Amino acid sequence: MERTIRVTSAYLGFPVKAEQKKELIEIFEENEKQYELQIPVGEADDDGTCDYYAYLKVSDFTGKTLTLKGKLGNRFFENIVQTDQPEWPPIAKPLIHFAADRGWLNDPNGLVYHDGVYHLYFQYNQFDTQWDNMSWGHAVSTDLLNFRQMDTVLYPDEHGSMYSGCGLVNERGLLGLPEDALVFFYTAAGGINPWSKGKMFTQRIAVSTDGGRTLKKLPQEAVGVIEEDSRDPQVFWHEQSKSYIMMLWLKDGEIGILRSSDLQNWELASRVILPGAFECPNLFCLQNDGQEQWVLLIADGSYYLGQFDGYSFETDGVKNMAYLSSIPYAAQVYNGVKDRVVLVPWLHMKNEGKLYTGMMGLPRELALTGQGSEARLQMLPVREYEISKRELNSFETHGEEISFEIREEAVTELCLQMQDISETMVEFFGEKLVIRKDEVIFGEEKTALPESLTEVRILIDRQIVEIIGNQGTLNMYYETGSDELTGTITVKGCHGKGTCWLKGGIGYVDYH
Repeated sequence: MERTIRVTSAYLGFPVKAEQKKELIEIFEENEKQYELQIPVGEADDDGTCDYYAYLKVSDFTGKTLTLKGKLGNRFFENIVQTDQPEWPPIAKPLIHFAADRGWLNDPNGLVYHDGVYHLYFQYNQFDTQWDNMSWGHAVSTDLLNFRQMDTVLYPDEHGSMYSGCGLVNERGLLGLPEDALVFFYTAAGGINPWSKGKMFTQRIAVSTDGGRTLKKLPQEAVGVIEEDSRDPQVFWHEQSKSYIMMLWLKDGEIGILRSSDLQNWELASRVILPGAFECPNLFCLQNDGQEQWVLLIADGSYYLGQFDGYSFETDGVKNMAYLSSIPYAAQVYNGVKDRVVLVPWLHMKNEGKLYTGMMGLPRELALTGQGSEARLQMLPVREYEISKRELNSFETHGEEISFEIREEAVTELCLQMQDISETMVEFFGEKLVIRKDEVIFGEEKTALPESLTEVRILIDRQIVEIIGNQGTLNMYYETGSDELTGTITVKGCHGKGTCWLKGGIGYVDYH
């Protein structure tokens, strides 16, 4: 069945019945295919209601006619709307952990800082709360805490689904673009969507000349097929070897290092062999006691320390872990930040009963602590968070029970300095966290500790609690499934000192 629509508004709104039966819809303009989307519509004889509307920006087609084709009933087509402003009734979301307004979110993409704005692009399916239709969503912030969602910028096409990638400022004026243009590398995952059937994974480029609001795909590929599923390019300028570097996952256990002088022509310089390394490699440099040390971070949070000369990464092969729990994945560092290294992970969560799935972790500033074989990655909340929180109360405890009330909806941080490590229990808003010498227990989930916690920070937001231990060297994340931000906090069995901080509610960035 098909329907024609003369475009008179900026957006088409499609009714979504989340996690129900899907149908493929193809959208054409003058017989040229523009979009291909899998939309959950339920059964043909249902009551016609929907969980929410997903909005496709079509302002480029104003005054033109679009033809929509698919095995969809009259009721679905009749319920498509045109609007100049997407309308999503407000729902309870985390205050300082970015979650999409509606739909599925995964890997952070294209993290770039430019003209005072932190851009957060991300793997996105606004048409369901499950994985599909991999596109690039977009959000912006001026403080790394309060993000505002913008229009989706990349949709699946004939080359493939829009998989993960990176962003950078075009500081050297390449690709025939001005120096303030933004350049994005992404994986076109051929064969994942029906439109690209029979094609392979390639690495491609999109550019923006309007401050990241819209991205234009370049017609040529940047990197052809190296291995069947090579993906997740990370690109940065390496001053010492005067070249752009692309870190690219090639296949299980292998990461490619590619070089380019012009961002368009790339040569494979070497392969890094790391057994089990899978997806989203990020290579970055940190200072350790005045010396440069390079860190290669993999999607699951494993990382390797070593040296990098622009051609190869040399490491002793010792595998460390940035996280002790499995929720964080596919973290990426920001490009364009000059004075620090800022990391954002995806938090792979269920968010049952919500109209969004997944969120981003609180951005962290990275450092190295310890020397030689004792060197470890330190991940602390960004300074914007630290200076914006306020102290609620402080206390000393010798094992007795201490309780206090949180009466306003805010992010709560409880910091405990523990002198005697035996067993400490923290109860908050109906949840229970147990800290022992060798493990942390949240609900039914147990996390083994490589060392005892002497200092722990517990950050509580809607749906998520982050545990930051021993000055950011031990990190855990747990899904609470709760939106509750007020109520009683009780600490039992702790010997030491405690402080409770609050970080107020969300505000929206002004982005012109």
